[in-house]
Amino acid sequence: MNPRLKTKAMSWDFLVEMLVVLVAVAASPIVSRLTRLPVMVVEVLLGLALGPSLLNVIGDGPVISLLATIGFIYLMFLAGLEVEVALIRRRARAVALMSASSFAVPMALGYMLALRYGLPAEFMAVALSTTSVGVVLPLVRELGPESELGQVLLGSSVLVDVMSMFALAYVVEERLLGLDRLLALLAAVAASAWLLAYVRERRGLSRRISEAVKSHHLDVRLSLAVIFVFALMAEVVGVHAILGSFFAGLVMSGLEGEAEDLLEKLRSFGYGFFTPIFFVSVGAKTDLAPLLSSAAGLELLAALVTVAVAGKVVGALASSALVGLSLAEGLSVGLAMSARLSLVLAAAELGLAVGLIGHDVFSALVLLALVTTLLSPSLAKLVLSRALGRRASPA
Repeated sequence: MNPRLKTKAMSWDFLVEMLVVLVAVAASPIVSRLTRLPVMVVEVLLGLALGPSLLNVIGDGPVISLLATIGFIYLMFLAGLEVEVALIRRRARAVALMSASSFAVPMALGYMLALRYGLPAEFMAVALSTTSVGVVLPLVRELGPESELGQVLLGSSVLVDVMSMFALAYVVEERLLGLDRLLALLAAVAASAWLLAYVRERRGLSRRISEAVKSHHLDVRLSLAVIFVFALMAEVVGVHAILGSFFAGLVMSGLEGEAEDLLEKLRSFGYGFFTPIFFVSVGAKTDLAPLLSSAAGLELLAALVTVAVAGKVVGALASSALVGLSLAEGLSVGLAMSARLSLVLAAAELGLAVGLIGHDVFSALVLLALVTTLLSPSLAKLVLSRALGRRASPA
């Protein structure tokens, strides 16, 4: 074929695929509002519909894959950005106990499930230990962020996310990650956090820097550079770039209240473009036919959902009395934390990329994320409303 015609055909294919993806990204919030489903769930579902599971109009082209990878890195940055250290510190004992049990129990059950089905045990243990702060937040807002239950639920979810990120990095990179490299990364993160704290304490310097970067959105440009500097540092020391971007988010989360405009820009930029492409791409990579057409695939999916929910519920109930929660409140916390979306999809994407899991397990983890995200918050609200109703009713 004539090189010019070949280039034109490739450009046409890319533009059509990109248009389909961007239409899905634009339609997701509308569909979310109409169906009352979380927008990230809608993005994955649209990816499923456009991928090999149904219409097969989205491939795994290099440009879409590149944008999805950037979205993956940015998603982990946003996960770090959402961490509120002050919230964890406020209820430190209760949050530590609840997060430890709701992290360890599903990890142990996930390890045993992996041995039963011949899957990579450490990877599956970490994947099933995750939770989803984004799914938990709406329930916390209903409870009231200042309520004891809301603080314990949100703080524990945040801490579990942090522990899961470290555990995931270790499992994926344990053959490459030495103590010296990990210490080098942590030292770079600590130095960056110290520099940020230094600037914040010196109001005059902070104000001059703020005035200097207002033009041409230089603050956003510098922040994006920082994200990828951290991502590159992580790759240099031998861990995946997502851990570096997560650290970048942790460092920049300290700007909350002092650079809220900047953080809002970064959130809108990520949630408005890059992360939706990642979620649509995850759905498009998922092929449900092999999984749902075999008894073994259905059995694996049922086992994953059962262990995922039971692990969080048992873990939360085990520490509920120690942190001053009733059994009903502990059950509702366990159900809420059993919702998994961002991090389990991130784990699935990473596991597939490095060859720890195949497409069958990848598809099962995507369905696990969808099922738990759709069911768990509603069940948590139901349990909590009934418990509060009984408490309010006259004797």
